[in-house]
Amino acid sequence: MAQVPDRPEEHHHSMPTGDKLGDLTFPNSGNQAAQAPFLRGVKLLHNFQYEGAITAFQDAQKADPDFALAYWGEAMAHNYTLWAEQHADEARKILAKLGPTPEARAAKAKTDREKMWLSAVEALYGTGTKYERDEDYADKMDALHAAYPDDTEALVFDALATMGRSHGTRDTKAYLRAAAMLEPVFKANPHHPGATHYLIHAYDEPAYAERGLPMARVYNKIAPDSAHAQHMTSHIYLALGMWPEVEQANIDASEAIVRSMGEEMRPRMACGHGGIWLAYARLQEGKSVDSQLAECTKVAADDIARVVGEGHQPWISGGGEDDVGSAADIRVRRGVETGNWAPRQKLPDGRLNYARFVDDYGDVLAARHDSAKAAAALHSLNASYEVLKTAYPEQFPDDPQSMPWLDVARAEAAAVTMLAEGRSAEGMAALRAAAEREKALPAVFGPPMLQKPTWELLGDELLATGDKAGAAEAYKESLKLQPGRRLSLAGLKAATAP
Repeated sequence: MAQVPDRPEEHHHSMPTGDKLGDLTFPNSGNQAAQAPFLRGVKLLHNFQYEGAITAFQDAQKADPDFALAYWGEAMAHNYTLWAEQHADEARKILAKLGPTPEARAAKAKTDREKMWLSAVEALYGTGTKYERDEDYADKMDALHAAYPDDTEALVFDALATMGRSHGTRDTKAYLRAAAMLEPVFKANPHHPGATHYLIHAYDEPAYAERGLPMARVYNKIAPDSAHAQHMTSHIYLALGMWPEVEQANIDASEAIVRSMGEEMRPRMACGHGGIWLAYARLQEGKSVDSQLAECTKVAADDIARVVGEGHQPWISGGGEDDVGSAADIRVRRGVETGNWAPRQKLPDGRLNYARFVDDYGDVLAARHDSAKAAAALHSLNASYEVLKTAYPEQFPDDPQSMPWLDVARAEAAAVTMLAEGRSAEGMAALRAAAEREKALPAVFGPPMLQKPTWELLGDELLATGDKAGAAEAYKESLKLQPGRRLSLAGLKAATAP
């Protein structure tokens, strides 16, 4: 299926070369030499440039070995709030550099306010489950913000922690609470990287995306050296169906990565998270993605050959945004949008089952009018699913969202196979049930998780039977979930034509 929402490690982000990362102030007790790297680290945290943040905070520690907030920052760079993921063991080792116990570390904090910052990160990596620690951390940040209401950074990190109470899903109420906290910061300082960035996340769904336009129009300018900032603007643009802007934002993100990491990265920009968004935008504009698909497929093939040549194959499930998974994703999107299906990539036996599942799903769609091919593709899809059911949660234990979408994709594929076999009533009922399941899932921030949205497919099938009224309603449901989607718009136009 499509990507897991914005995993940080899948953006190819590195430390930018300059300091064009936004403007903020963060009063602290560090010595003068520690100020520049510390503030740089905070900006990098806000821009989700985690590796660069780690380096910056380590530089602050070298300048002032007893500067408690420098260790706070490095530990924070191992927490990915919006995905409910963290490297807890690495963060605990960082805190241990400051002192062997929470009490010893607290004694190093030179002010009551800094003791509260340190207490919050202690809760984040303390005892209990990850979700329990998220709640404890958010409670601590609430207390810090209440104690120091004029501390802008306390407010901004508290707002992010409020979104983190969603535990990797999207609780719209929590996100809107965070937005209400951040709006005054943005108005007072529209160059604050955290307030601007997190407001985009807060409004990142069709129902609220228009509120995020002011932030989307400035974030890329606030942090031109941040590839993530360039990409993030496209979240709002995509939710509003602004395809040229989505395309340009992801081109800009790719160029920022190439500037930072070197020309050798350029071929890889055809794949991955940004590559999927770029391909989707181009397809919505009616543009060809043939060259991008060819480039991504080559990169994926090189990766497979390298790993197999080394004598080990680490991917049992694989992911939706690694090079192989994104090549499959783009291939299927291209087939859905154009009717032109590229050959499948050869995958090593028993491995990369996520990409295999996506290819199987595409093959079922391509075989809508060939019952034997549809049944064979569904059989392969079900085999891939059985592997993923066990392997994917093991590989991505903090991702609660992907498997429910695979369940819907599987239901949709089964319905298509029924239709291909001439079981029309049964197939239509199954397709409608799958569409209702899709509608019940959390809002998607990005290209549709199903390369062929189920409501759109239902509209196509109803239109083919002559049920224009039913088709129109299905396309309208599709457009609520995917505003501006080209095929849904075309279907609605056909369904409402005299």
